[in-house]
Amino acid sequence: MTEDYFGFTNKLFAPQDTDKKAEALKGLRVLDLSHMIFGPTAAKFLAQYGAEVIKVEVPNQGDYWRGGTYWGKYWKHSNPLWHFINQSKYFVAIDVKKPKGKDLILKLAEKADIVIENFTSGTVEAWGIGYSQISKINPKVIYASLSTYGQYGPKRYNPGWDLLAQGASGVLSVTGHPDTDKYFKVPDFFGDFFPGYYAAMLILIALNYRERSGEGQYLDGCQAEILMRALSHFTYHDATGNDLGRTGNSDPTMSPSGIFKTLDGKFLALAIASDKQFQSFCKALGREDLARDEKYNKAFRRLQPEHALTLNKVVEEWVKTKNAAELIELARKHRFAATEVMDDVQICNDEWRQERGSVIPFEDDMYKKLVIEGPIAMLSKTPGRTKWLSRPLGYHNRYVLKKIMGLTEDQIKELEKERVVGNWDYRVGQRPPIYHDLAKDKIFNYEGGEDH
Repeated sequence: MTEDYFGFTNKLFAPQDTDKKAEALKGLRVLDLSHMIFGPTAAKFLAQYGAEVIKVEVPNQGDYWRGGTYWGKYWKHSNPLWHFINQSKYFVAIDVKKPKGKDLILKLAEKADIVIENFTSGTVEAWGIGYSQISKINPKVIYASLSTYGQYGPKRYNPGWDLLAQGASGVLSVTGHPDTDKYFKVPDFFGDFFPGYYAAMLILIALNYRERSGEGQYLDGCQAEILMRALSHFTYHDATGNDLGRTGNSDPTMSPSGIFKTLDGKFLALAIASDKQFQSFCKALGREDLARDEKYNKAFRRLQPEHALTLNKVVEEWVKTKNAAELIELARKHRFAATEVMDDVQICNDEWRQERGSVIPFEDDMYKKLVIEGPIAMLSKTPGRTKWLSRPLGYHNRYVLKKIMGLTEDQIKELEKERVVGNWDYRVGQRPPIYHDLAKDKIFNYEGGEDH
């Protein structure tokens, strides 16, 4: 029966069949006015599931994140992280500060189902492309303003980024180890990525309401408030008057638990929840006496701080005598929960993730092969997918302006002459790979008729 079930799920979710299946958000148009990571992540999620996402940037400058790569490391004249955040989008470069540029953006917004921006509160309103302006010409629009502190309240004018959101949300207060005065930033822009996916979910909630009521609405997504949803400590404090405190690398609901260094210099994450798991773990440990000891044989006793600390010391001494692979095999054999702590290199080459389609060696028309993340979850009928990697600044100008806006080549050339629209200035991060032949690129030189 189990084999039948897993054969069924393997067939149901087979990554090789993704392109044969429908797209859940096909037919939706998203105008992505956002920049950096928070807003673009929300837009990327919608693109992965079929929405047509048009990202607007400033000509000859672009989104600052195009050039914001770690330590100045680029790949084929592009920022690898930019591909991670902005895949499957259409890229146009329009100067909103020129009257004709603002008019173009308003016309695109009039044709959009969703608009996303994440500038400092009030900025897009001052530019004339905020919710109050766009909702007048497109009452059904779902307009998402994503910021660190929200569109109203005493902090609305404060600038903010990932680190500020982590601090203001309270998330930073629970990092680090007990009895220390050191806190640790949750790395790799957790404060942007997590709220970005959350914002996409909120947009879909608003979309569902519009499907039933015909009404659009304004969405105020606040980074610090979204991150707060990963923190239950303030509720605990209100109920008990106590500080839940920091727990370091241990899970406060399981014992033993933690991250332990192995003989071969790797790290093992381990967490034992039930009494049955603890008994199995003690067999692997060669310490079945611990499973009989009244201090440890029941979960609530193991969770007493002094008992949990003792058990973690025992585990630490045991783990450092064995290689990671041996420990993983023991966990499999005795059925207790443990895994090697994986780094980005291991994830990039992980066969399990590649088999599931959550890590994909993607073959792109312009940039060729790049390993990227697949969809955030597997859907049997409407799976997410990547259609192309990012593109150079203004790459889709003609495609969008002709196909969607109905402009002629002469009109576009006049807008280029007036510097209302444009593309790259050959700075790294903006331009195409040097080997790419733009003269033969049908999308960049779009004349009409063909789709991407």
